[in-house]
Amino acid sequence: MLAVGWMKTVYLMSWIEEEAMIEASLGGRVTKEEMWVLAEELKDVARSMSQPFKVLLDCSRAKRLEPGANDILTNLKNFCLENGAAKVVTVVKDEAEIADRTHQRLQFVLEGREEYVLDPASVEWEAPAAQQSIRIAS
Repeated sequence: MLAVGWMKTVYLMSWIEEEAMIEASLGGRVTKEEMWVLAEELKDVARSMSQPFKVLLDCSRAKRLEPGANDILTNLKNFCLENGAAKVVTVVKDEAEIADRTHQRLQFVLEGREEYVLDPASVEWEAPAAQQSIRIAS
């Protein structure tokens, strides 16, 4: 956990082995430097994976992403998808953000590899092994 600056910035990251899921939550004002630290930690966990995994990024409590932080977040999602993530789900604040982010990452969303939601409970996770089988069979 990290807490920095006047406006408390916190991120929490956990690995749920039984579900092959990496969860990360952001809160407060997120700077480029703080996003970089989270990205490096998450990449280290992803590199250690020997099976397909899922990523849940909860950005709904972040007050704002400062300039450059969103670019690092986008690069992190790309890294995960290129290195074994079966799916990356991002929890956002409102419907407008769902529309905006979906538009920005439309190809990944259409492929079912990325999703934007208001409530993480609404996500229908497909078993990573099953997704891999579908991709191989296609």
